[in-house]
Amino acid sequence: MRPQGIEANAPRAGRQELLNREILEIVDGERQRLGRELHDGLCQSLAGIAALSSALSRSLAASGQPGPAAAAGEIVRLLDETIGEARDLAHGLSPIGLNGAGLAVGLEALARSVRHTHRISCALAPDSRFPSLRHETEAHLMRIAQEAVRNALAHGRADQIEISLACVDGSGMLRIRDNGVGLADDDRSHDGAGLQTMDYRARAIGGFLTVAGRPEGGTAVGCAFPLPRTPDPREGHGDAPAQS
Repeated sequence: MRPQGIEANAPRAGRQELLNREILEIVDGERQRLGRELHDGLCQSLAGIAALSSALSRSLAASGQPGPAAAAGEIVRLLDETIGEARDLAHGLSPIGLNGAGLAVGLEALARSVRHTHRISCALAPDSRFPSLRHETEAHLMRIAQEAVRNALAHGRADQIEISLACVDGSGMLRIRDNGVGLADDDRSHDGAGLQTMDYRARAIGGFLTVAGRPEGGTAVGCAFPLPRTPDPREGHGDAPAQS
């Protein structure tokens, strides 16, 4: 006879799981929408202003006004930097960038954005053998990496972050390691929702999350997950045995 407590809790757990999934879908949808609007709206407006400023700089230089021409040129330079940062932010809001280029490209954009915005070391170590993944899997992994990097910056105060993506013993492994002060117990309590969301995302793709301190200092976040099965070329032919 099944204990009544399990029967009572099972529907509730299922409803909570469904609610968690729906909340994440809404949040991810809004992030993608904001990313598209940022890229197609603000970035395009800034690019138009930069083009006008560049034309003004050339006109001032041609009319023998080197000082104002140099000032206009500096405005163009600052606008170009701002456009680059806004585009990196747009790619960060959209999990796999804006063109479906894949997880490695999205992680590289994340690392580049951290370097430009926070002026610290942030590098991606990809694995050339890494296979293509389902879009949902890539989106969850990208969000895990973003949250881990945010924790390293906000709580760990790290100045070196390494992101790696590798195949390990037939499974995929995403790691984010930093040299910060580590994630103390009070930080875990304060940012519990973020860690819980990362854990949920890992479980949603059939994986599991680990968060641990590093012996040399800092924090290591890891997400191990199953890779898609590579079809065996000997399977699926459906050839009938030869008749004698």
